[in-house]
Amino acid sequence: MRSLVATLLALGCLQPLQVAATCLANGTEPAALKNLVNPSGEAYPVGLFVGNWPGGLATSSLAGILIQEMLGYNVSYNGPGGSTTHGMYAISGCRNPTATTAEERGCDAKVTYNHITMEMWEAYPSLWADLQKNKAMAPKALTSMGYDGKTSTYLLKSVQESVAESEGLPLEFYTSYNANWWKPWLYFDNTSSVNATRFLKKCSETQIFSDSLMRNYLAQTGDSAGVQIIDGAVVGSCPDEYFWRAPSCRNETFKCVIFFTGGAGWSVHLIMQQATAWNMPIAMAIANTWGDFAAMPVAHRSLFYWWEPDPTFLELAPVEVIFPPHDRVGHANGDLKTAPSTIRLTKGVSKDLLSLAPRVENFLVNMEISMAMINAIMLDQKNTGDSWDDVTCRWLQGNKATWESWLPDDTTCFAGFGLVDIESGELAMDRTVREGKRCQACPSGTFSERLVDSIGVTYICSACPLGTSQASGASLKCEPCDKGTYQDELGSQSCKRCPLGTYQDQEGQAQCIACPDGSSTLGLGSVAFTDCGCVEGRIDVAPAGLTCEVCSVGLTCPAMGTLESYETGVHPLGTKYLPIVDAGYYTTAAEPLKVYKCGKTWHCPGGVPDSCAGGRAGVPCAECPQGKTWSEGQCMECEAWRQILWVGD
Repeated sequence: MRSLVATLLALGCLQPLQVAATCLANGTEPAALKNLVNPSGEAYPVGLFVGNWPGGLATSSLAGILIQEMLGYNVSYNGPGGSTTHGMYAISGCRNPTATTAEERGCDAKVTYNHITMEMWEAYPSLWADLQKNKAMAPKALTSMGYDGKTSTYLLKSVQESVAESEGLPLEFYTSYNANWWKPWLYFDNTSSVNATRFLKKCSETQIFSDSLMRNYLAQTGDSAGVQIIDGAVVGSCPDEYFWRAPSCRNETFKCVIFFTGGAGWSVHLIMQQATAWNMPIAMAIANTWGDFAAMPVAHRSLFYWWEPDPTFLELAPVEVIFPPHDRVGHANGDLKTAPSTIRLTKGVSKDLLSLAPRVENFLVNMEISMAMINAIMLDQKNTGDSWDDVTCRWLQGNKATWESWLPDDTTCFAGFGLVDIESGELAMDRTVREGKRCQACPSGTFSERLVDSIGVTYICSACPLGTSQASGASLKCEPCDKGTYQDELGSQSCKRCPLGTYQDQEGQAQCIACPDGSSTLGLGSVAFTDCGCVEGRIDVAPAGLTCEVCSVGLTCPAMGTLESYETGVHPLGTKYLPIVDAGYYTTAAEPLKVYKCGKTWHCPGGVPDSCAGGRAGVPCAECPQGKTWSEGQCMECEAWRQILWVGD
C-alpha cells in the first residue's frame, strides 16, 4: 500500500520544491537530498507551511533554500495557507489546516507532514493554549525572527521631512497634532479632496457601526457627539456618511487631517480614542478596496494605518507617529489611547522536528534577521516582480556572512542529544577537538547533560549515576530507583531488586540495607524494615525493633515468628508463621520461652503456652488439680472414697 505521503504527493497536497539548480556555491545537489524518516520507517520531506503574506513567503523561501542546500534535506512548500492560525494548526498535525471547522481540519492525526511555519505572529494565546493540550502533537515556538510585528499610524517621509525643514515641527510625534498648540491641517490634504463615493466605504459598512466598539469609545471618552443611537445600538456618527471626525475638528471640518485605514475598519476604535484623548483633528475614512487603501496615502497627503513588516508602502519610507508607550493594563480595560503593543514573531515547529532532524531545528533557533533585512527582501520583490525564490537567492548570495552564522555547528547538540565520536561511536565528554564529532540521541542508561565551554552551549551524554537508571533514550535525566530497588553501577538501564535479607525504604539508593542478624525477608524487593523477620529456628523477642533469639528444643519457630504471635496464637501473615510448642513439651505463659519436657507425651499436646491435655495442670502438666484424678485420658472429679485414698496417678 502506498504511504500517506505518496498519496498526498499524488493529489498535489504536498509540493516538493522543484529545483533545477542550486542557488548557493557548494549547495547540496537535488539528487543528493535526503528525507526525514520517522520511527515507523516512513520517509517524507521537511514540510514548510507557508503563510500567505509577504513576510511569510520571504522567510519561508529563505529557510527552505538553506535547509535544502546547506543541511541537505528535501523540502516541501505547503500552502500558501492564509494566516498564522493556519500555520499553528499545520504544525500540530492537522490534515487540512486551512479548513473552517474542527471536524474538517482533522487534528487527530498521529503524524505531521508540516514541520515549520515562519513568521508566526504570537497574537493568538487562546488557540496556542488549546493546541498545547495534545501533549503528543503540541507545537513549539522557537526563537524570535529577529524583529517584532506592529501596527501603528504612519505618514509619508516626504511630508515629515518637508514640515520638519520648513516649520521645525516633528510630525513623527503625536504631540505635534494637538490642535490647541499647532495647526497640523496646514500640512495635509482636506477631506474635500477625496472622491468619497468612489474610493471609500460608508461608515455604516464598517466597524464604526460596531455597537460594542462604540459603546467602549463612549465609555472611555465621554464623547457623546461622536456617536449616535440607531435602533438601540450605539454607532459612530458620520454626518456625511464617509468620515468620522474627532472633536477638535468636528465643527470646522477644514481643520481635519485625513486618516485612511482599510478592511472593515482596521483599528478604528483605537484611532478614535487616540484622536479624542490627545486633541488630534482626525477625519477617519475606510478605503473601499485593498487597491484603494494602497493608493490613498500616495494620492493624498494623509495619515494612514499600516503594519510592519509589509511591503505595501515600503518605497515611500513611511514614518511612524509615536504615541505614549503601550499601557498593557489600560488596553486590557478598553483604554486604547496609548500605542498598541508590538507582537513577537517567531518560528513555529512541530513537536517531532527535534527528534527527526535536530540540525534543522538548531538552524531555525539560530536564524535571526533584522527588520531592515526583511524590508530589503520585500522591496526587491516588489520592485522586480521576481519570484520569492529568485529574490531570496539573491539576498543569500549577497549576505553569506549573515546566514553562515545560522548554520548549526555539528558539535552543538540540543537537549536529549549528546556528542559522539563518529569513527568509534563512543560518547564524547567534551569538544576540545571538534573534528570527527557529531550529535546523536543519548542512549539508554545515559542522560543529556548541558555543557558550557569556550564555544558556547552543547550537550553530552552522561552515564546515569549510582542509584538511578534510564530505560529510554534521548532523556534529560535519569530516574531514581524505586523503594525496594537499588543500582550500584553507573550507566544502567534499570534498577536491581533488593536481595533476600535486605530492604530499601528510600528512593535513589546505591545499596540495600541488611536486615539485623538472624533475620531475613520473605522475597526480593523489600521496601521497609518491617519486611525483615527472624529466620526459621529463631523468634523475635523484642517488643519494638527486631531481636532474634534461637528457639529451644521443644519449640517450632518458622520464619517471621514473633513472641507476640506465639503468645496470642495470631500472626498477621497467617498460621504458617506461628511459633508453637511441640507435642510432649510444655511452657508457661509467664515464661513462654522456658521449655519443659513432659513425663508422658500425651499429657502435653503443644501449641500455645500453658497447654495441657485433659485438664492437667502444673509444670509440666504433671498432675490433675486437687479433687480430680486422671481417668480415661482426662482429669475427673474424684468420688468420696477415692478422695481419702488418692495418691495420684
